[in-house]
Amino acid sequence: MSGELNGKVALVTGAARGIGRAIALRLAQGGADVVINYVTSEAAAQKLAEEMRGLGRRAEVVNADAIAPEGIAKLFAAVQGQFGVLDIFVNNAIDVATYGPVTRQKLEGWDHTLTGNTNALLLSAQKALPLMKGRRGKILSLSSLGSQHYIPGYASIGVTKAATEALTRYMAVELGRHGINCNTLSGGPIDTDALKLFANYPQMKEACEKLSPAGRIGTPEDLAEVAAFLCSDAANWIYGQTIIADGGLSLLSVG
Repeated sequence: MSGELNGKVALVTGAARGIGRAIALRLAQGGADVVINYVTSEAAAQKLAEEMRGLGRRAEVVNADAIAPEGIAKLFAAVQGQFGVLDIFVNNAIDVATYGPVTRQKLEGWDHTLTGNTNALLLSAQKALPLMKGRRGKILSLSSLGSQHYIPGYASIGVTKAATEALTRYMAVELGRHGINCNTLSGGPIDTDALKLFANYPQMKEACEKLSPAGRIGTPEDLAEVAAFLCSDAANWIYGQTIIADGGLSLLSVG
């Protein structure tokens, strides 16, 4: 698809690398001007912005912690100042303070992961609403199969993603009255640097290659294509859903 997002303004958190980068670039390829959010990867964010400008798109780079309230305020103030409106918000950034078995979880790290990420979506949606009114806005959050299936060491993230999916359903009803579509996108294992940090990465990749109907592990670009659809007017009739795009892996009850 080309030009399906012409005239749209998008904000993607955690956009410098991995899935966020692929989604931000795909939105620009579809015609959107994009606000690229990053925390530490400045060079990567600037490189992405230059690539977008090469497509004839406007790209603004904002350094802000998209999980912290003050960072969220800074980020949306930048959107307001640079564009004055917002059509697409992709809630991709996540801050994980704890991995490992449930029996080893420390409350401080657990609270940071769950509360921080859930609060970030809540506060961001509140900030996005006035910028999206009357523009048929889209709010898309990234989820994972860990919200519904067991993944070793993934408890804090899985619970966070389940909360994101639940909050999205509430947002879909309440923000839908303002013409805003809210959904989540769950991609299963996606071959990124972040996934490779998991001790069971080789097993996950092998399972995807051997068991999934697609016969391989997913790529950020796979997910970006679905995200672009959900951020377009073609998805205007989809409200509060978790769209699973995982190469069919979840059909086999593996994750």
